[in-house]
Amino acid sequence: MADGGGKARSQGADAQAKRRLGFIGVYNHSIDGKGRVIVPLPFRGQLGERIIVGVNMAQDAIAIYPFDVWEEKVDLLMRLSQEDVSAEYFLARFTMYSFDGLGFDSQGRVLLPAALRELFLKDAQGVQVSGSADYVSIVSDSQAAADREHFNAQYPDRLKAIADIQARVRGKTREGG
Repeated sequence: MADGGGKARSQGADAQAKRRLGFIGVYNHSIDGKGRVIVPLPFRGQLGERIIVGVNMAQDAIAIYPFDVWEEKVDLLMRLSQEDVSAEYFLARFTMYSFDGLGFDSQGRVLLPAALRELFLKDAQGVQVSGSADYVSIVSDSQAAADREHFNAQYPDRLKAIADIQARVRGKTREGG
């Protein structure tokens, strides 16, 4: 006879592993006439029931957050603003461009609020929907292409760049420890 508790533990471990891996992958979609975009099924499962559609922390892309991750970002900005008043500007802008109460329709689409479309997508019809560790990122196809070109120009030798980062991190670890 099967152990029901074992199945529940397995499902919990699966959810924990997915969360640890974060949102991964990239998909190309289009914006429909009402401003909706399809969110890929693997992302919808991880986002959960309550999402926030807003801006990412760099404030250069649309982000879809699981509610708890969005709360962590707001908490971080609030703590920073208590230490440095200049962070209030980022907190205000982050929350101003955050929209609650937007869920998925039966076809897996989410409405991108007009303010966000105007700010980031302009007249773009095609978008890149990609995983960004703890949130889903949405940028226009043209911004995605520009980001790829910038990355390639900045890091022509990726292995050397990673080795340089490792050396800096190891140096900080030795200094601090």
